[in-house]
Amino acid sequence: MKRGLVSIGICALAAGAAGTVMADDQGNIARPIATQSTSTTEAGAKSDADASGFGGLITPLRDILSGALPPVTHGIATLESLIGDAYYYGHWVSRDYAEAGRWYRRAAASGNAMAASTLGDMYYYGRDVPQDYAGAVTWWQTAADRGVAIAQLNLSVMYANGDGIEQDYVKSHMYANLAAAHLPLGEDRDIAVKNRDIIAKTLTPAQLAEAQRLASEWRPKDIE
Repeated sequence: MKRGLVSIGICALAAGAAGTVMADDQGNIARPIATQSTSTTEAGAKSDADASGFGGLITPLRDILSGALPPVTHGIATLESLIGDAYYYGHWVSRDYAEAGRWYRRAAASGNAMAASTLGDMYYYGRDVPQDYAGAVTWWQTAADRGVAIAQLNLSVMYANGDGIEQDYVKSHMYANLAAAHLPLGEDRDIAVKNRDIIAKTLTPAQLAEAQRLASEWRPKDIE
């Protein structure tokens, strides 16, 4: 992204398991990054190499699961999301964003919020789909509404930058505040706090009070 609260200096983290957004050393809010972890990405790359050493004995995960599990089990959102992860990172199968997206969509349709968050990543980065910030916002909104803290953090940045959605610092602060409240102690939470404090400086006292009210009244949406 090239726009920010005033002007943005982009500072991206490596794909970090909790797909985060962060502020750079100059106090600017930077872009969202991936929902999954660096270690997962590195492991995925390694698993490709490991699998190739077995001379093709690794059967695609989809075929294994289709043969081993009864049809009713195939509808479980968590399982579908895990299959999406396998294709997204290349765990025991060749990395295939199209196949990952297919499984993530199935999982998201069944209510898996993490799958929706990763779909947001795919639209943001243009992985197997044209880069589409509005599409990223749609999926991150779905995940954020269900309580995925990383999606809340990413959504906060999209609101701050006006990327894929109308710029709204009050909602940006609200989502950064929610992320800060829901993330465990660590770097991602520190980023959420820093972003929230940067955004707060752009708000009037009335706007800040409104943002805090919205955060305090927020409740996760039930799966429809």
